[in-house]
Amino acid sequence: MSKPHYQQISDSIEAQIRSGALIANSKLPSERQLSEAFATTRVTLREALSRLEGKGLIYRANRRGWYITQGRINYDPTQRLPFNEVISGQGRQPYTRVLAQQLAPTKPDIHQALGLAPLSPIHRVRRLRSVDGHPVLLEENHMNPAYFPGLEKQDLGQSLTRLFEQQYQVRIATMELNMYPVALDPERAQALGMASGGAALFISRLSRDQGGRVIELDWEYWRHDALNIQLAV
Repeated sequence: MSKPHYQQISDSIEAQIRSGALIANSKLPSERQLSEAFATTRVTLREALSRLEGKGLIYRANRRGWYITQGRINYDPTQRLPFNEVISGQGRQPYTRVLAQQLAPTKPDIHQALGLAPLSPIHRVRRLRSVDGHPVLLEENHMNPAYFPGLEKQDLGQSLTRLFEQQYQVRIATMELNMYPVALDPERAQALGMASGGAALFISRLSRDQGGRVIELDWEYWRHDALNIQLAV
């Protein structure tokens, strides 16, 4: 029994990717060109592309077409290692862009998580993290300002973990983690170069210092095709 046409197409493209004929970050031909090359309809082609996307082999850049993914990053969310060290340690090139920083009240659940009164100011930092020039992580940090005076004047593109330790003598001792898949809202999807509703892995990390004080609530939105969760047990 022969395979469905969409599977034949996806298998053919997958073979080209795994052989190295199609290299990471290179752009696939347009859907029109691929439809003509495989003598198929756009509907069938999109089934094949969706199958490849589900395997993490290709990704769709909003309004720019389909691209071959980079290799996945090995990531242990239980280890509070700086992003730059994790990425460079795997022979890749990290980059951080600070999108916004603010000292102001925010959502009630964030105040509650940090143990702060409603409407009290909270340090909020929003950063886009990239690997080899490709955005993979949108990070939103929420911090108790009592422990980090003058944080807004610091270089927020560096590791916040190292900044806490070196500038404020605050070391993260314990963390509470939650992880689950989410569909990205339009704003977060745009930041990561994805279509609205695209799949991401959400990691929430509530951190306490040596004295048990809650100091930070970190929200991470990872592209689903960007990482491999790897835990040391």
